[in-house]
This record gives sequence, structure tokens and C-alpha cells, in this order.
Amino acid sequence: MNRQRLASILKVTVTFLIVAFSIYFSVWKVDFSELGRSFRTANYWYALLIIIPILLSHYARAVRWKVILERIHPDVRTSNLFAGVMTGYFMNNLIPRSGELVRPWFTDQAEKSTTYSSLLGSIIVERFIDTVALLIIIASIMMVDAQLFDGFEEIGVQADVIRPIVYMAILLGVVFLVIAPSKAGLWMAETFSAPLSWISRRFGIEKLARLREGVLDMFRKLQLGFGAIRSLRQVLLVLFWTVAIYLLYLIPLYMMFFAFESGYGPDVTMFAALEIWAVTALGYAIAPTPGAFGVFHVTARIALMKFVSFTEADAVAYATLTHFINYMVPIVFGIYYLTTRGLSFSALLRARSAQ
Repeated sequence: MNRQRLASILKVTVTFLIVAFSIYFSVWKVDFSELGRSFRTANYWYALLIIIPILLSHYARAVRWKVILERIHPDVRTSNLFAGVMTGYFMNNLIPRSGELVRPWFTDQAEKSTTYSSLLGSIIVERFIDTVALLIIIASIMMVDAQLFDGFEEIGVQADVIRPIVYMAILLGVVFLVIAPSKAGLWMAETFSAPLSWISRRFGIEKLARLREGVLDMFRKLQLGFGAIRSLRQVLLVLFWTVAIYLLYLIPLYMMFFAFESGYGPDVTMFAALEIWAVTALGYAIAPTPGAFGVFHVTARIALMKFVSFTEADAVAYATLTHFINYMVPIVFGIYYLTTRGLSFSALLRARSAQ
């Protein structure tokens, strides 16, 4: 068995274990008769209504992507960018992190004036902006609620350990945001990664040379992507649509509170929805699983019991229904776009492997 196949098997095994243990902890100590009652008494109209803000958040992401691309690809159509976004999420729901590679390929098939490298560069910029936004949001929440991560010890999260890590990550993220898009950033990457080339030549470790080239390629794509954002108008529009995306993420979480009996207490606020989103988003960033399976369920359950005083049964039912809707929307649209554009799932897999 070659190393690549062994690494793939190990990755799948680790992912499966994360999903299995997360699901186990999400229902740990839950009374299943109470859980059944929560599902029976839930107001499913809210589950249907949240489809609207979910779709709007994906559309807002497509519009932001168009703003990032408007200088290098001014004629790119928002409809094709939206199709690319949905297909990317479709792939992420099946194979974590694969959507970032499939999305530019899929979009490039429809937009003949684009190039894969420029689209990928813009997505790297997108992901970088989203990562910094997540860290800034978490830091802001912690200024209001320093106990954001208290109560998660049962899944191995120690608040005293994670707080300084988050603050350090925010600092590094902001510094990186300033440096990475510049020529100085590429120069620093080339300079500090140069020892990898020497070690690779000296000891014949080709992986180190490939690692260095991968790092440098990321910096080049960051410069390509950020280089397309040159006007103040673009910067302001990117900021506007970024805020819009995250507000639209919060609305479904807030709406779903009212689908359950536990969702009418005094703690039910948009800020509580923000805290729940931050905890679940960070959980997925640390332990990505297909479609956030398991990770969302366990982090949402604990967060709901802590921030809005949900019962255990209502918290599990909330997490299950909310995740199901968020999961199925990209699945349905992904299948639709594959069917209407004459593509197959195997074509997406080949595109992912080829990049």
C-alpha cells in the first residue's frame, strides 16, 4: 500500500471518528423520550422559513465574490458565481475543504473569459477575509462575555487554554492581512522558507521542496486576489457584503429558537445567536467534517444550553433540524446545477484531484 493511499485511509478514519464521537457527545445524557417530544412539538414552519435567509447568505457571498473579481473579470455573471458557490458547498458537504478547489473550476466552465488561477486566488482572499472576520467576531464577543468558552470542558475545550490562543491568532491574522498581499510578504515567504529548499536538496526530501512551493504559490495567489481590490469603493463593498453575509448567518439561528418551547426565555437574543454561531464556526474550523456533521451538533447543543437555557432535548432537536436544512440546501442546488449543466459528480472529483 503506497503512502498516499495510507494517508487517505488515515484521513477518512480520523474524520469518521470525529463525526462518531461528536454525535455521541451531542446525545450524551439525553432522555430520548424527551427528544422525541421535542421533535413532535417543534414548529416546522420555522425550519422552512430559514431557507430564505440561508439562500440569501449564499447569494450575498456570490455578490461579494463578483465585487472582488470586477477589475479582472468585469463581465462575470452573478448567476454563474452563485452556481459556483452552491456547488462548492455541495462538495464541502461531502468532502471537507474540497469546495475551494471545485468552485473555481465549476465557475470557469461557465465563464470562458475567466481563468482558474484568478478565480482560485480570489477564493483564497475570500477565505482569508472570512477567517479574520471570525477571529475578530470571537474577540469582540469575548470582550462582552469573557466566559464564551466556559462549559465546553466535556468535549475537551479548556477556556483558559483557548483564550490566549484565540487572541494570538487574531493578532497574527491581522498582521498577515497587512503583510501577505504585498511584495514584502512574498519576499518574507521566500526568505524564511529558503531553508526548506536547502534541506530538501541536502537530504533528498522532496516533500519539503513541494511544501515551500505550495506556500509561495499561496502567497502569489493572495497577491493576485488582493491586487484586484484596488479602489475604496471595492473595499467598502467587500466590507458591506461581508457584514451582510454574517447577519444572514445569524437570522436562521435566531428564528429557529422559536421553533421550540425552550426558545421563548429572556436569554433568547440575536447576541445569543451570534455566540452560538461563533462557537459552532470555530468548532468546524478546528475539526472540519463533511457538512459539519457531528461537530455542529455537539457544539450547538452545549451552546444552546449555556446561552439560551435550552433543555437538552430541545437543544439536540434544534441542532439536528438546523443542520439538516443548512446541509440540504446546497445538496439540492448542487444536484440541480450538475444536472442542468451536464456534469457528473465524478467530474467534480476529477477536478478536485487535478488541482
